[in-house]
Amino acid sequence: MTSTENMTEDEIVAAGVSAADRLREQIKAIEHARDTQSERLAMARADAETARDWSQIEEPFSQYVTALRAHTRDGDPTSTTIALPSMQAKCMYGVRLAFDALDAGEDPNRLDEVKSDVFTMVGGDTGLALLIFAEALETIASLVVPQLLDDIERYGNNYDARVMLAEARAAAWGDRVGNHSLAGDGDSEADQ
Repeated sequence: MTSTENMTEDEIVAAGVSAADRLREQIKAIEHARDTQSERLAMARADAETARDWSQIEEPFSQYVTALRAHTRDGDPTSTTIALPSMQAKCMYGVRLAFDALDAGEDPNRLDEVKSDVFTMVGGDTGLALLIFAEALETIASLVVPQLLDDIERYGNNYDARVMLAEARAAAWGDRVGNHSLAGDGDSEADQ
C-alpha cells in the first residue's frame, strides 16, 4: 500500500485515478475470463482427449510393464510373477489420472468412467491400478491442493481453507466404519 503522508493533493488524486484504472482493467479481465470460460474449457477438454487418444496409440501402458518373478520369504523363486510398471510410467499415468479425475469434478458418471479406464488399461490388475491411483493421490496432495490453497489465501483472503481441511481430516479419523453401511444391509448401529 502506498503512503500518502508525503504526497501533495494532486499526487493523491493522481494515485487514486491510477488505482481506479488498474481496478477497472482487473475487473474487465475477470469478466472476460468468466465470459469465455465455457469455450476455453471445452477447447482444453477436446485437446486433452486428443492427446489421450494419441498417447494410447503411441505408447500403450502395457509396453511399460515388466513381469518380475515372485519369491518366497526364504528367497526361493516361485512360478508366480508380479507385474510392475516402470517408475516413469507409474508417475506419468498417475499424473494423467489425477488431472482426469479433477476434470471430471463432481460428475459421478465421469469419475466412474475415469476409474474404469484405468482398470481397463491395466487389464483388471488391481495391484497395477493401486500404484497408479496412489501416484494420482500424491500428485493431487503435493502439487494441486497446495497451489489451490495458496491462491485461495492470496487472492480470496480465505485463511480458513487449510484449517477446514485439517478439521475434515480429524472428523474422518474420528468417525468409525461401523457407523456406516450400505443401504439396508443391517450391519450398522444406525440400521438397528
